[in-house]
Parts: sequence; structure tokens; C-alpha cells
Amino acid sequence: DSAIERTLFIKQHDGSDSVKPNDRTLFIVNIPQFLTKKCLKSLFNSYGPIENVYIQSKPSSGVVVLGSKYFSQQEKTVGPKVGYIVFKRGVSLKKALKVKGDVIVIPKAFTAGKSKWIKEYNSHFVDAKELQEEVESFMGEFDEKIEEEKVKDKEIEGVADEEGWVTVTKQSKKPKIKRNEVTSQKLLEKQKRAQTKQTLVNFYKCQIRNAKMDEILELRKKFDADKKRLALMKACRKFNPM
Repeated sequence: DSAIERTLFIKQHDGSDSVKPNDRTLFIVNIPQFLTKKCLKSLFNSYGPIENVYIQSKPSSGVVVLGSKYFSQQEKTVGPKVGYIVFKRGVSLKKALKVKGDVIVIPKAFTAGKSKWIKEYNSHFVDAKELQEEVESFMGEFDEKIEEEKVKDKEIEGVADEEGWVTVTKQSKKPKIKRNEVTSQKLLEKQKRAQTKQTLVNFYKCQIRNAKMDEILELRKKFDADKKRLALMKACRKFNPM
């Protein structure tokens, strides 16, 4: 196996949250894509016991809440990442900060090359049972949220505030028609009747051309009839030109 050199830049974390206390947290940048939490932990556990390891696409405070496995809207990051190592004691952080250009061999605890591609390919297959559980969980949370919003809307509906303003909610006062098989069938029949009444006139080019020709022939017939009528009026001397 060929050796690959990577340079990690470290410093003390500047944040002040309870998850990553700055007196015990080491901030790391330029972490390669293939480096996992297990690898990062094995690199720095020689300086002292580690409480937690975080690898993220960009710096943040607190714990990064990961999205759904199947419905995540987070973009896949390309390039180096950042990381946080939270030691159990502040002395361990001071020891880690004293490191200057030391060469550390990364253990073979990650997959690369063909093995990585096979793993990524197999991960594209969806587990139907796991997906169903996640969908049900998401829909359950969504329904609870909608019900809470409805309850809040009912509480403030028609109630004036201190200045006399009344909040208008989305709740409709009109009774809604329950959708069942009978009502759905009636709606479909109504749509079909409306469609049969609509006749397409002059839809094709040939129909438009024929309609124009018929109109011209009709105008010619009227012109010939007018000429005959004028000739007859002249013959009867009843035509008085202006």
C-alpha cells in the first residue's frame, strides 16, 4: 500500500456551548473525505481520553442535527471537512496543541478504491421496511404539527386582541364535502358531461382552410345576387343613381 500524506490544521475551539466547551475541544480543518470518526479518534486518543468526535462539512456550534437518510435535503459536500474532538479533560487539549509537524500513521480503518465504490453502490438500495418506518414516523410528526396548528387557530379565532383586531384563520366555515366513492363518481360524470358539450371547431388546418373557402363562396353568391338585383332594377327604371 502506498503512503499518502495529509496535513491537518488544529487550534482550540472558539465556541462556548455546552456540547463543545472551548476549554476541552480541539478544532480541526482540512480533514480528508475518507477519514472517519474512528480514524480521527485513533489519531488523538494518545493525548488523553476522548468524550466525543464530530465531523462536519462546515463549522457550527452545538450538535448538527442530521436529516433523514432517505429524505435529507442536505447537499453532499465535496472536498475537505472540519472536525471537533471533545476531550474529557482540559490537559489533553493542551497536549494536543503542542504537536508540531509530527507524522502520524493513519490506521487502515476506512474503505477506499473498489471496496468504497461497491459499498456506495450497495447503499443506494432502499430497505423497504426501514423506509416505511421512517415515512410513518415523519407523517405522524406532521399530523401532530397540523393538529396543534388547528387547535391554536381555534383558540384565537374570533378573539380580539388588546387593540381590537380579530385574527382571521384558515379554517373554512363552509361544510366540506366528504370524498367517498359515490361523490367521486358523480364528480367524474359531471366532468364528462362538461367535456362532451365542448366541441372543437376548426381544430385542424384543413378545417380552417375549408371554412375560409366556404366563406368566400358565400360572399361570391351574395355578390352575384346583388348584381342581378341591380340589373333588374335598372331594367324596370326604378334605380335612381345618386
